[in-house]
This record gives sequence, structure tokens and C-alpha cells, in this order.
Amino acid sequence: KCLTRTITAFLLLLKLWSLAIVLALAPADEAIAPSNNNNRSYLLAAALFVHPTQIRNKFSGIIAGRTGRAISASHQSSPLAATRFEEISVSVPQKINDNHRWVDEAAQVLEKWGAVALVSEENSSGGGLIAGEICDIANHAATSRMEDMHRRIESRGLDPSGVEEPYRFSEIVCRDEGGKRFDVPVAFLGGHDKAVTNRIARDVGSGRIGTPLAPFQHDAIKELHNGIDEIAKPVVDALWQRHEELNSHVAASGFLINKPGSQSQNWHRDGPDEGFIDCFVPLIDLTQSVGPTAIIPGTHTSTCGVDAYKKYGDCVPILNKGELLLFDYRTIHRGQGNRKKSKTRTLAYTVYKRMESGSRDFSGDVHNFPAALTLEYD
Repeated sequence: KCLTRTITAFLLLLKLWSLAIVLALAPADEAIAPSNNNNRSYLLAAALFVHPTQIRNKFSGIIAGRTGRAISASHQSSPLAATRFEEISVSVPQKINDNHRWVDEAAQVLEKWGAVALVSEENSSGGGLIAGEICDIANHAATSRMEDMHRRIESRGLDPSGVEEPYRFSEIVCRDEGGKRFDVPVAFLGGHDKAVTNRIARDVGSGRIGTPLAPFQHDAIKELHNGIDEIAKPVVDALWQRHEELNSHVAASGFLINKPGSQSQNWHRDGPDEGFIDCFVPLIDLTQSVGPTAIIPGTHTSTCGVDAYKKYGDCVPILNKGELLLFDYRTIHRGQGNRKKSKTRTLAYTVYKRMESGSRDFSGDVHNFPAALTLEYD
């Protein structure tokens, strides 16, 4: 009996030791199934009859950390995905004007990897870099704008859902055949250069934004755009001023609305041209199930094909609402499908275009925003 008790106690100690290792090393996202490339802690746990998924599910809140904010595009835990996120993430202080070192760091990361995630400092009070209230109001404004345009489409005798046939208007674009993914371009209302702001307010891309925003939509979007521009523009300008005297202007802006049931996009580049930077800002806290954006860092200067994730490794930054993802126009990426049954993922976007100092070329992103009919007139 004494020997049996000794062996039982020894095995219990081994299990506890295994549990400690799993808690220390396992990824934090409780909804992710283990991949084939699990670390040694899983093998050890299995050998000692400790089910790692159950342990991780129970204790995921304890071990959540920065590496838990990235997954692979296959929705599996991946040490490479976490490493990729670490490589492209830059912490930004809540008081951004108190320390500008983060701007230079972000510009360097963006130049090297073609992408940078601007995230809140871990010791901040939570949330993103743009206030949650601003994001919430802008989210409501974007949704109401989409619904307004759907009513205008329906009044023309067309299917506003886009299920029968995807459509393109200046104010709204159905981006998939299932009617679950919508692009809602709006005039850029932020920035400090009034001449530029007024010019961009009249045109986004090559199409005129005809239907005016409702007053509350205008005010909410303006506040959001000011918040985005305050953070993103210094990074973009620092990137392009590293080598030449260049500035930037916003070539396009709007909202990407990803409804429940949407399918993942194909891997793609937004265009082949150098000199464009996309800025995405989620207006809700992201999880892997609501369809965050997957990127393949390092593909902006490569001629590789869209299966580059096999070589470079992909990454899906899981951002809080109000945090920013900047990436080069040429970086391979895709929107993930929204597998959440009752939650719509809305993100705001701006596209910054490089321009020489003194230039008055305020042309837009004609590759993604060709001319289209407006819904302004019945």
C-alpha cells in the first residue's frame, strides 16, 4: 500500500508539472484547435494523460498575452503566426504626442515587412488607440449609411442584398456573390489641410461620392477620420520621408462591412503599384471567428504568387477596436469569412497615397475605385 501511494503521489506531481508547462507555453485563444506543429508541452501533456485542449480552455484567461493576438489563416494556433505578429507589432502610447519614437519604429517595420500593427501598450487601461465610444458611434454611422444606400437600391427595383448579382455604385459596392460583404466608400473628412480635405471630400478615387451623408453620420465619421489620421499619417509620412521629401494624402476611405456567413476572400494584392498604404481600423474587438484580415508579411517587395504563405508564413492580427493595421498596397492579404452567427464585423479604411512635396496631384485609388454610377438621383 505504501508503495502504491508513493507511485500515485509521484504521478500526480508529474501531472502538475506538465500542467505548469502547458499553462506557460500554450497559445491563449481557447477556440483554436491544436495544430500538427504543437510544441513539446502538448506531447508531454499527452504522455501524462493531461488533455491539453481542456487545460487551455479552462485557463486561457490566465495565460492570455500578446502572442495570443495572432493566429494563422487556417484558424489554428501557430508559433510562426505569433512570431510574425511580434515582428510587425508596435506598441503606441495612449498619449501619442509624448513620445514619437514609436513613429520611427513603425515606419521601419512597415518598410521591412510591408505591414505594421499599431497596438495599445500592454499596461494601458484597455481598448484601442481610438476611443471606444468614437468607434461605436462610427460603427452605427457606417451601418446606417449602408442601410440608406440599400433603400435607394431597392427603390430602383434592384436587389439590395447583392445575392442575385453583385453591384457597384459610388456609395456602395457588393464585394461578393453571397451578399455578405459590402464596401461603403465615404469622403475623407479628417486631416488639417483644408484645401486637400475639401478636394478629397468631393471625390474619392475616380468616382464622385454623390449622396450626402446624414448630419450625424458626417459628424461621427469626421471624428473617426481625425483620430485615424492623427496616428496613421505620421507613420506613412515617416516611411516615405526616409528616402525622399515626400508627403501623403488620402486617396480613398470608407468602411468594409463583413456580415455573418461571409466566405473568405482569395489571397490578393490591392494593386501592383508602389506608393499606396492601406490603413484598417476595426470598429469592434476582433476574434478569429468574425473575419479579421489575414496578411503575409514581406510580400510587398516580392514577385511571389498568392500561395506565398507556404514560404513566408501568414498572420491574422487579432486587434482591439480602435487599433490600426497598416500595410503596403502590394502586400498579399485577404479578408476572412465571418463565422459568427449574429455579429457583423465593421472596419474603417483609409488609403494613403505618396505624393511629392508641392504636388497638387490628388488623384485617388483608381485601381480599386473605378468610376461608378451614383445613387444620389432617382
